[in-house]
Amino acid sequence: MKKVFTSVLVIGFLSISMSAMSKDKDFSLSFGKTEAETVNFELLNAKDVSVAIYSDVYGELLSEELNSDKNIAKSYNFKNLDSGIYYLVIESPQKIEKYKIKVDSDKKVLIENEPVSEVFKPEFLVNGNRVKVHLSGVKNAAKISVTDFQDTLYYNATKKALNGEVELTFDLSKKTADQYIITVEENGKVFNKIVSVR
Repeated sequence: MKKVFTSVLVIGFLSISMSAMSKDKDFSLSFGKTEAETVNFELLNAKDVSVAIYSDVYGELLSEELNSDKNIAKSYNFKNLDSGIYYLVIESPQKIEKYKIKVDSDKKVLIENEPVSEVFKPEFLVNGNRVKVHLSGVKNAAKISVTDFQDTLYYNATKKALNGEVELTFDLSKKTADQYIITVEENGKVFNKIVSVR
């Protein structure tokens, strides 16, 4: 990984460093030829990935876990399903992609190649009392805060992304709290992580 920017901030018993870095490649999805009633696609780098198909009417219809560093080819047949709108959702520890699938009255399947939504999750790497928070795919900025269960605020800032990425490292002290809550808000999504300090 190439470091682009680094800064350090110390607040009381909590020290923070921030850097924007390039990120390892996550899964990628490519669609094959759609054959009448079947959706075909290939996943590259399908490490710790879940795949689900659902509709707003019927809920979840299928889900499976994939775990491979290699390419995985999948095919799903929609011939026994009613016409309507379905969704293919692929989730890894880093992101969630959602694709719209339309099944018409002749059971022909049409899938949109671009995701209708793509959410990049923050990654939390905990090592003792040090917590690294990594965000990728950030459009503009992300709000990050650190509190304890008594609602004491230790850190609260909106960080602009550099090349779509933000990385912060928190050095959490047991002198101030046994557990901390790290909250990340970005593009209307909120993620929380509870960290117990040893």
